[in-house]
Amino acid sequence: MESQLFTECHYSRFSSGGRTNIYGLALFETSMESGLPVDSEFPSNIIKSFPQNISHKPQSQNKSNAIKHLFVSSFYGITCFVSATGYWNTIELPINQDIGEIVSMDAFPSDQSNLIFTLTTTEGDGQHNFTLRIYSLDDASQMYMEEAIFRIAEQCQVIRIPFTPMQLFHTGININGKLNTCLLLCGNDGGVHLYLRNKSTNKWEEEPVRSYFPLLASLSESSSSILSLEIREIGDLKIVAAGCQNGRLYVSIMKYDSSVGDFVPMDEPAFVVLFSPITSISVFSSSSSKVSSGDIHMLVTCAVERAIIYCNVDKVSLNRPVYLKECSQYDSVLCSNIMDVDWDGNNEIIIGTYGRELLVYKQGLSFSHPIYQIANLDLNQDGIEELIVATQYGIHILQPNLEKAKTELLKVLEDLKSLKNELKELKEEQSS
Repeated sequence: MESQLFTECHYSRFSSGGRTNIYGLALFETSMESGLPVDSEFPSNIIKSFPQNISHKPQSQNKSNAIKHLFVSSFYGITCFVSATGYWNTIELPINQDIGEIVSMDAFPSDQSNLIFTLTTTEGDGQHNFTLRIYSLDDASQMYMEEAIFRIAEQCQVIRIPFTPMQLFHTGININGKLNTCLLLCGNDGGVHLYLRNKSTNKWEEEPVRSYFPLLASLSESSSSILSLEIREIGDLKIVAAGCQNGRLYVSIMKYDSSVGDFVPMDEPAFVVLFSPITSISVFSSSSSKVSSGDIHMLVTCAVERAIIYCNVDKVSLNRPVYLKECSQYDSVLCSNIMDVDWDGNNEIIIGTYGRELLVYKQGLSFSHPIYQIANLDLNQDGIEELIVATQYGIHILQPNLEKAKTELLKVLEDLKSLKNELKELKEEQSS
């Protein structure tokens, strides 16, 4: 990657020799803000106990202001990066250290809880002792994010699972005309297990997945262990894609039908067989604009072959693949992300490899350890997103080149000024 785009501004090494994996990073979007002042030791400080200098009564929280925070797992612990204006706070989530080794995790809000944090873990010395742990904080509307993190460990539901867990994923589903948040858990039993919160008991319970995702149910019946799951809504379309350990890739395209108030399949699901396990799937639009989505594509990465972009997947399904040949030169591809790295209005593809290369199209940036996850969020709330790279032993935070961003912003402002002048002249001509 061109050094003029990003420079590393912070590295946080996992404590006690911890390591992460391909399911060890989650972004959490909320209206809860940071409630701590800038620490004099920033950014090297890690908060391990409840801070005494936090305010317990936020003056006001803008519910329309969505803020993203970051959670990262490292075998036996969780590190939280809380976004704040000009800085971020690093917190160790106070969970029971006896829960066992963390396999996967997710974090999200729902209609009942301001913060839900989920983990899958392996316990004891047996290979079949696995649990799904769900932490819920139901009344955090008047809390700062740091307080919510320390409070959430107080409420945990433990569900024993008789299979090896893989990816955890949350998504919205329609139940009787109302949007609900469900939790999906992929397992080595070939199934995708769906969990919903019972509003009467406030407990999460497993429900049949077929009622909501027929494609995933059919995969369960074929015993295709899913490594990567992606469910993405863009406009009036919902795309469900699943990548399996045996190299099979499935995709179902659905369109919103106002007559039934839900998404319905457009055609039969499509599938192709690739050469190796599928490590990540990213459905994305060609444009980074929130107004116009542009073309819809799907990026698929595999453990032992080139990454593939399926172009216009909403129109031609899996019939237009484009191969990124350079990816196979840097060992196994483990993860991917989509981001407009140069602010030109078009999304770029970012790929992380076990060979310690971060690839942005044909340009690379080397790291000292294998790369397991990539994400982007505005950690210091300056209006420009940082690039987050989770390597085997720690987290790298890469900051954009602010001078280049300033230059791009000034260009946009000049264009707006010119358009404003042209509009003014046009109105004067029409009135004369």
